[in-house]
Amino acid sequence: MSRFSWDNEWRLQNLKEESFLVRHVMDKTPKWVCLVEKKVPESLQNTLETAFNKAFVTVFENAAVVIEKTYAKEKQIKQYNVNQRRLNEDGFHGRNVRKFEKEAKKTVLKNVAISSVEGIGFGLVGWGIPDIPIFVSVLLKSIYEIAISYGFSYQSDKEKFFILKIIDTALKSGEVLRQKDEELNSLIEKYDNEEKYPNQYGATDPFVLELQIARQIDYSALSLSHELLYGKFVQGTTIVGVIGGTADITCLKKITEYASLKYKRRFLLRQMPEED
Repeated sequence: MSRFSWDNEWRLQNLKEESFLVRHVMDKTPKWVCLVEKKVPESLQNTLETAFNKAFVTVFENAAVVIEKTYAKEKQIKQYNVNQRRLNEDGFHGRNVRKFEKEAKKTVLKNVAISSVEGIGFGLVGWGIPDIPIFVSVLLKSIYEIAISYGFSYQSDKEKFFILKIIDTALKSGEVLRQKDEELNSLIEKYDNEEKYPNQYGATDPFVLELQIARQIDYSALSLSHELLYGKFVQGTTIVGVIGGTADITCLKKITEYASLKYKRRFLLRQMPEED
């Protein structure tokens, strides 16, 4: 493998991640939010947070198998294997890496389209809160497919924790976003070391990991409830509900873009050539 090619790809990856951070460092509040924020009842925040929390627990515990039936998992795994074999045979080059990116982008576009129908559709009929389990399912489905595109599983507890961290971090802004991004990068390095050097780096205790997941579900649910608070309020009205429905789309785009960056980062670390 060409170290030069890998180094170039790694520099490009860091530039893309920095671009994401710069674009989201400011909390850009849509103008329509300013028109409704004073009308939102204080209880809605807690209601949303509870709904997202329950949705995560339900999907993680019971619905993963159901979600897998909504996309061609085996076909995507096969495509990943084809791309990885080509990379191994032809060597590490940008054009081969783009094939993995292409698969990830395809799934993002597809699931954003699904979210558009779901969010705007519920907005047209004046439903806000009832669509949360559906939104969470589409969100997790999107991340699952991105993970597969880069050759990663999503079923273990440590992968669930990683996914929850992605969701929470992607929705932050300012210095908090940078701090959490650094924490996530450290977690990525930890996972990479555990995979490459299992005898040197022990896995996290299952009980500790279970507690971490429970706490991170709370954090991620809180982040989503903050992000979608006003959208869900507006979505619950039949007159302008379609505006609130677009909040789902914006949220999904932001999270899946960030997820794609972080799974590619893990992929590149996995491909990193050994030092001579």
